[in-house]
Amino acid sequence: MTMMRNNTNVSPRGERWFWPAWGAAFLGFPIGGGAAFLLLGPIETVGTAAIAGAIAGSAIGVAQWMVLRRRLPLSALWVPATAGSMAIGLALGHALLGDDTTTVPLLVRGLVAGAAIGATQAALLRGVLPTPLVWATVVTVAWALGWTVTAAAGIDLPRKWAVFGASGALTFQLVTGLILAYLLRRNAPALAPAPAAALVV
Repeated sequence: MTMMRNNTNVSPRGERWFWPAWGAAFLGFPIGGGAAFLLLGPIETVGTAAIAGAIAGSAIGVAQWMVLRRRLPLSALWVPATAGSMAIGLALGHALLGDDTTTVPLLVRGLVAGAAIGATQAALLRGVLPTPLVWATVVTVAWALGWTVTAAAGIDLPRKWAVFGASGALTFQLVTGLILAYLLRRNAPALAPAPAAALVV
């Protein structure tokens, strides 16, 4: 008797839908940031920074995971990991730099939060993508860049939001999307399903 066995890895299918889907995932930022502001108001303490980070990070994590799970074998752990790391990043940034919304403290807090999120997500990408350090780096830089664009756009920063505005979110999605598309294309052979193997009994 002959039996067929197939290794069911996730393949990088649907290349043409990547950019529309990743672009739509930007909605996690205004949804998460808006929810955090409605529930907590301005971030003025370490405690509110941690809670706001968890709320906003959950929405962002869900939006990202819904796109990435179609291209990579990622578990739903991506969502709580993103929420937890954003909570830690925002709380640490607030503890170190306070709630000043001038340029330097804003950007440094962005780097701290981005580094926490990027490092955690990169840990989940180990064994999924061969170059997770690249993802950690680009998330760190793009998070600070998101705040830079938001500040330049004249967003009301004294409201002390948990995350940057729509203009910053779109910038973040563009930068991370370019790197992600490159990583997926570069590692396409490793992500493709293994050919079926025949077992003869």
